[in-house]
Amino acid sequence: MNENNLEYLQNTLKYLGFGDSLNADLKESIAHGPVGFKIQSPTKEMPDPAKRYEPEFGDKMTYVLSFSKSKETDMYFFNSYEATLKKADTKDLISQTFYINKGKGVTAKESYNLLSGRAVNKDVVLKSGEKANLWLKLDFTEHTPEKGYAIDPYGKNYGFSLKETVETFHILNMEKLGFKDQLLKSLERGNLHEVSFMKNGKEVTGFVTANPKFKTLDFYDRDLGEIYSKAVDRKEPVLKEEKEKEYALEGAIEPKVEEKKGRGR
Repeated sequence: MNENNLEYLQNTLKYLGFGDSLNADLKESIAHGPVGFKIQSPTKEMPDPAKRYEPEFGDKMTYVLSFSKSKETDMYFFNSYEATLKKADTKDLISQTFYINKGKGVTAKESYNLLSGRAVNKDVVLKSGEKANLWLKLDFTEHTPEKGYAIDPYGKNYGFSLKETVETFHILNMEKLGFKDQLLKSLERGNLHEVSFMKNGKEVTGFVTANPKFKTLDFYDRDLGEIYSKAVDRKEPVLKEEKEKEYALEGAIEPKVEEKKGRGR
């Protein structure tokens, strides 16, 4: 057995959010030396943010991981995994295959967010070989047995900026150290993030997620009831000079220095 290859695959599983619970099955499968094999994960219960204190209420996820052996060497590759979601309020199953490229791809948690209808931000390699940063969202209206659900990509040219969009809404605690960075990273992963925001001048605690297709955010109350984003209070427009000072503090640009006008000596 190629121990270095095994260690690499185990680290890949951990990086992609599968932890180390599949390590024993992985090692045993490789030891038998098949051309390819699959590993079935245990069912994972996802916490329901609206009913977090009620056990066994959340959605359920299962994964089937596919591996293949190199034709030239004793190395194995993690090629893809099929993620299946069973929503808590239905018996229907939703499945999608996600492909792994050199140990990178959609994580286990991100696959859950995508199957739940939310968008995920990823650095991807295009067919041309170029790297790009895209928002990905499953299109549940388009499905084929071979490819599963179509994936709608929204790139930089689409015109959606998560940071600028977040800053337009009156979300509380944005001034707290690290809060905004944590919020942005969470939304990029497709999470439902708990926040407090202003609606009609009143504080509301609920959840928010990114909606790149419509260049906005989706808001929900504590029970995950949808709140129309136009009903959420917006911040006052920030003057250009104030915006430049803010970006300068974040190290994005150099602040402009105005030359004083006057008579020379």
